[in-house]
Amino acid sequence: MMKRIGKIAAAALALLIILVVTAEAQSRRGPEAHRREVRNGIGGVPEKILKLQSTEKVEPPSMDEAVAVAVKAADEAALPLIDTMFHTGRRLIVPNDFKTIQSAIDAAKAGDMVVVKPGTYYELLVMKDGVKLVSDSAGDGNEPVGVESARMKLPRRALRTIVDGSNAKTSRQGVIDFNPGVGRNTIVDGFTLQNLPKQDHHIPGHAHGLNVRGASPVIMNCYVRNNGSTGIGSHVVYEDQDQEISKRDFRWANVKHRAEGVIYRNIIRGNLGLGIGCNHFSAPHILGNEVFSNSDAELGHEPSPGMGAKHGAAPTIIGNIVHDNPGGGILSTVGNPQGTHGIDRPTHPTLVKNVVYRNGELRPAISCGGGGSREMPVRYFGNFVYDTENAGIALQEGAVAIIEHNMVFGTAAPGIAVNASTALRLNNNKVKGARAPGFVITEGAEVMEMVGNASESNSGPRFLLRPGARIAEPIE
Repeated sequence: MMKRIGKIAAAALALLIILVVTAEAQSRRGPEAHRREVRNGIGGVPEKILKLQSTEKVEPPSMDEAVAVAVKAADEAALPLIDTMFHTGRRLIVPNDFKTIQSAIDAAKAGDMVVVKPGTYYELLVMKDGVKLVSDSAGDGNEPVGVESARMKLPRRALRTIVDGSNAKTSRQGVIDFNPGVGRNTIVDGFTLQNLPKQDHHIPGHAHGLNVRGASPVIMNCYVRNNGSTGIGSHVVYEDQDQEISKRDFRWANVKHRAEGVIYRNIIRGNLGLGIGCNHFSAPHILGNEVFSNSDAELGHEPSPGMGAKHGAAPTIIGNIVHDNPGGGILSTVGNPQGTHGIDRPTHPTLVKNVVYRNGELRPAISCGGGGSREMPVRYFGNFVYDTENAGIALQEGAVAIIEHNMVFGTAAPGIAVNASTALRLNNNKVKGARAPGFVITEGAEVMEMVGNASESNSGPRFLLRPGARIAEPIE
């Protein structure tokens, strides 16, 4: 009997020692480490993968700090794209030399500059190749001034030189069109472009506030507001552009005029559609714009996002501020099938150092539905996402993308989600304050590389791998 009691006592003492050692180990790790272990355990992510992630504290930069990073990135990207030495020809002054802006453009030759004095001009304009259209900067014209509800400023000349489309009939003509084939020596600089009549931009053949069809101009320092369609729309022109859409060949080889313009430091607000839309293989450089409060909900559809890309578009989107668009922030999709031959390249935008916040609950702040391929992936690098009622960054519907160095703060859904899609690299991203797991990888999803991601102060596991999803193990 005594032997048996002795054995029980010895076993109890051993158990006590184990508990003390465990408690001491947990104490040394701290309560946060213990909670992390518990959450990791229910997240389903293999230990090998978890060890490659970061446990660092995630500290969101202030909005002002993020915007400063975005602006710097946009300015650096724009510098080599805009030729400031080309326009050394004549200066045609409106209304001194020409009563209308269009008559001055018609008289201008490549290398000439049409200078427009302050006023409101009720015209619809068509730009020619090599002509610069600029508002007069005399006096304090280049002084930066605030715009209501915007974070950015514009030169004063942009706000006092207005091209107004309200007298026009609804047509394919925007407030400004560009002749197909014009290049980057065609520049529009410093205007308010407003009040194109209301139309349904979901119907083929509609106009945009600025129509960039088969053209690659520079559009800068403009306030594009209150137009009855998408603010700026970009797409290529095909060889058979005059054919009915159902009979047209939408393959890359049939492109006649590309659309690779520079859209730089504009404010795009209050338009009946997207702020900026990229369609049909267009590949503009969208740099340092502020895009907000654009919505087409009154047309009876779910509202469009602030920026969108589809039908093989491949815009480079750097350093923009996209906020308060109820249809979402920056969205890319495949687009509906069209024509006898459909689009034969994936939609694959590149997003770098954009600041995206408060864009409603319908769509993620940044998302891709079905775009990208292994050869032409969607790229999300170094973006800042704040305060969204949906996911921060999401891949969906078979999208293929690279997601690296993004920071996501305060989302109602997961910070970063890979839903039935492929992330070629999911590396060095930071998520904090999600009302859901920080990272979610759902059934049918595949992550080829996952390293250095930090997830802190979210609800549920830091990383959640659902059944039927896969994270490739690192090569040793």
